[in-house]
Amino acid sequence: MLKFIAFCFSILVLIECAYAQNYTFSPSENYTGELPMDMYTEHYMYIGHNLPDTAFITWRVVGNTCPEEWDIQACDYQHCYTGLPNDGDMNGVPPGGQGYLRMIVNPYTVTGSGTLHLLIYPTGQPALYTEAFFNFSTPTANVSVHEDSSERIAFQSGEIAYSGNQRGNFCLYSLNGAVVARWNVNAATGSYSLKNLDSGIYMLATPNGKTYTFYNPAY
Repeated sequence: MLKFIAFCFSILVLIECAYAQNYTFSPSENYTGELPMDMYTEHYMYIGHNLPDTAFITWRVVGNTCPEEWDIQACDYQHCYTGLPNDGDMNGVPPGGQGYLRMIVNPYTVTGSGTLHLLIYPTGQPALYTEAFFNFSTPTANVSVHEDSSERIAFQSGEIAYSGNQRGNFCLYSLNGAVVARWNVNAATGSYSLKNLDSGIYMLATPNGKTYTFYNPAY
């Protein structure tokens, strides 16, 4: 009887090990991406398997060193989640198929770098995890520029610098929609100091009817 139990246990271990080793990651389980400033970008990690049956996969965030001001949203190939939840369960991935994890990130002009550390494992079997990492970084300069044929808006060095065809009121709002500042522009170029504002996320509405979101650090 003991030999039979040991045999069954060894078969179970072999099956579980085979399950754990049959995941494939593309481009790899150690993803690196650079984030443009003040812009949402999507970053994919594809997860496949070579098992004979449909695989049900769970992902779990176990570490996050990204700046807290960054907006990070997680999606898998079935669902998108509000913010960055601790974990999520993918629907079944058929034999030879693949699902994916997608991180949607906007650093809101906050420079820096950070890593999301995840565990990927067969649903219900956390001991069979594979570690995965999303490594993000931003350009070193804390400058965000928006430019088109009608205007150029730059958030830099504690000020808003603007040029173009704007004529009328600029309005600055807090994230909850309260008007923080309003000023009239009747010139091709100009600037507005942000150094008297608290740190945080703000929205700028221009006379041309456009709205920009940016992060103002403390000065």
